Amino acid sequence: MIARTIFFTPLWAMLAVLISSSSAAHGDARSAIGQATNGFRDVTLTCKVLYANHAELKKIGKDFNKSYEFKSTTVRYKAPNKMKMEGKLGLLKAVVVINGDRKATIIPAIHYSKKENIRDEPHKRQTDIDIGIVTDSVWRDYIVLGNADERGPSGAVYKITFVRENARDKKHVCWVDARTLKLLKVEKHESDGSLKSRYIYSRHSLIEGFIWVPGRIDVYNQDGKLAGTTAYENIRINTGIPDSVFRI
Repeated sequence: MIARTIFFTPLWAMLAVLISSSSAAHGDARSAIGQATNGFRDVTLTCKVLYANHAELKKIGKDFNKSYEFKSTTVRYKAPNKMKMEGKLGLLKAVVVINGDRKATIIPAIHYSKKENIRDEPHKRQTDIDIGIVTDSVWRDYIVLGNADERGPSGAVYKITFVRENARDKKHVCWVDARTLKLLKVEKHESDGSLKSRYIYSRHSLIEGFIWVPGRIDVYNQDGKLAGTTAYENIRINTGIPDSVFRI
């Protein structure tokens, strides 16, 4: 009995250390990101399509390529979960508004207007991380399954695994630079664990001295093929966008 107790004690001690380390990493990531981005309220930017391979984009989702039909789009996003995108489809101006669980698509020239309830379609909802900004919303808008400290090419990174509440079988993973808190990469997975898409964020700019916004986003599909590239320009933070902009 004594020998058995001596044998198991180190195992329990090791398990306690592992659990403690995991919890600390989880807490450190949320605390660091939350404190650094606490003042974030809204962002306005111009999104330009630099490259689009529609065949490869459709492998990510049958309608995924449609957003790349807008060559230049004015994007206004306000936390939480409000977005307005204005661009041109050919010669026609199109507007897409997302406000929580509601979405509207409007093409004024042809009197087209479609309103949707997207409560059961979480992929259509927009959050901070969809813009390329990592904030405390990862913990508020998703269920965080875990966080780990890793070493990347440029140093320490937080690896955060999370899911949507109504799509818990589809994991998302993001990598955040632990020093600067730049969002570096996001991977989205199918319910069977296979990779659906990978987003690589680069050419970041420090806006208003406190939040990093990427200048370039490369999207790869499950085959590892580059499917699309977009660039952000004219980035402005916390201009005080009124809620009326997102009225549906």
